[in-house]
Amino acid sequence: MSGLASKRILILGLMGVAAVGVYLTAKLYAGSIVAYVVEETLIQKAPPGVDPRLLRTRLESRLAACPDRTARLRRLMEIAQTLERTQRLTPGQLENVLKGCPGSPAEVEP
Repeated sequence: MSGLASKRILILGLMGVAAVGVYLTAKLYAGSIVAYVVEETLIQKAPPGVDPRLLRTRLESRLAACPDRTARLRRLMEIAQTLERTQRLTPGQLENVLKGCPGSPAEVEP
């Protein structure tokens, strides 16, 4: 094998390792990234006068009631779809968005 071929193999190997690293990092942080984007979008589209800190706290407490990461991510995606379809949430829409995961105690709270 020539020196050029071994350098190419080394570079391809390093690129493969880097790609696997990026993939694993993205997979590990995907839920956090989705949660951050949904939270920020919710704050932007909230009705006027809503305290962003209170909104963050309410959203986090509702999501904490989800039984597992999959249910939490599913609920975040549902919220994202709702936010995608509206320019500004009404107070009623905001309350609907902030209901908990299906079947969780947070959903049945008044």
